[in-house]
Amino acid sequence: MSLKFASVLAMMVVAVPFTALARPIVEDKNPIVTLKIKDKGDITLELYVKEAPKTVEHFTDLVSKKFYDGIIFHRVIPGFVAQGGDPASKKLKDADIKGKTDRDFAGMGLGTGGSGKNIPFEANKLTNETMTVAMALSGPRSATGDSQFFINLVPNHRLDGDYCVFGKVIKGADVVAKLVSGDRITSARIEPEKKKKK
Repeated sequence: MSLKFASVLAMMVVAVPFTALARPIVEDKNPIVTLKIKDKGDITLELYVKEAPKTVEHFTDLVSKKFYDGIIFHRVIPGFVAQGGDPASKKLKDADIKGKTDRDFAGMGLGTGGSGKNIPFEANKLTNETMTVAMALSGPRSATGDSQFFINLVPNHRLDGDYCVFGKVIKGADVVAKLVSGDRITSARIEPEKKKKK
């Protein structure tokens, strides 16, 4: 092998890694989750992985484990939020739920339970606009987030910066508008990524 050829070959070997590093190795895709609400329809959420990576990872992990299947929205306050995610609500039969209010559910102790794994508070610039999804906390800006989340039914800007917004309803806003305390999530599923048409 000539010295000139070896030098060119060495330059090519060195150049390849730099070219490869210039391209992003992994593209972050926003997960899409569909909540099926008994007798009402589907609510589809887009989750913002870039803005709230740990929150989205925890939420989608619970979804993949079917944690939310059977859980109710125990707190629906018109003009404020619809909140769910307490696993204790799975034990309630439909007859136990009918006609109950968020105060009734609070009296049963709902709204305090979770999966048992708290996540850190993630501050971001997302605001509590109508139909955004945020993590429920025991106190503002605290590392007490777990499985409970809420959907903003109106702009709730007084919550901005204190509760991590990590998604938005992209389909089924009409279903959200019809939610009442006691509505059950029959299933929650991560939607498969759709292949782009060529």
